[in-house]
Amino acid sequence: MRNLKILLFIIPALLLGCSKTDTPSNPDVVSIQDLLPRDNEISNWTRQSGTGASWIATNTSELQLQIDGGFELFANHGFVEAAMQRYTGKVGTESNVEIEVQVYDQGSSAQADAVFDDPNNVFTNPIPPSNPPSPKAEIRKDIFSYTMKFTKGKYYCLITIFSSYDKAQEVLEVFAGNIASRIQ
Repeated sequence: MRNLKILLFIIPALLLGCSKTDTPSNPDVVSIQDLLPRDNEISNWTRQSGTGASWIATNTSELQLQIDGGFELFANHGFVEAAMQRYTGKVGTESNVEIEVQVYDQGSSAQADAVFDDPNNVFTNPIPPSNPPSPKAEIRKDIFSYTMKFTKGKYYCLITIFSSYDKAQEVLEVFAGNIASRIQ
């Protein structure tokens, strides 16, 4: 009888202490950092470390500290949280190329699409990706970089590769596909 009383006390306590976030094997639970590629997950691309190599923002004040001057775009469309990570790798024969990945949780697909379509977030002469990570995806080619923006579900993603080689667009699309495949 005493063991039964102990079990009746312990089982509810254990159940109250558990949540979906406590089960990393549950594919329905994803933190914003889980959407970012790991080291060498994309061949020969590794995460940078140190000052400016990554950040996480869980409210608009933190976001403003990270992207001063641009946070309003996200704040005006339901911002929940965001993460940024820089990577270093190779494009063709060019070594030490950098990619910056930013992922924003906007709370809903409608809000993520609103960021994508916002008049203050327009790509001039956008290039359609050859392998789009989602129906809403565009690439902008600048002099020394390519940038892709896309939405999938409640997430808005912005990826920039700092290389002007044509192969850089392919690498950009591999990163985008990797991230999009993680979003449920």
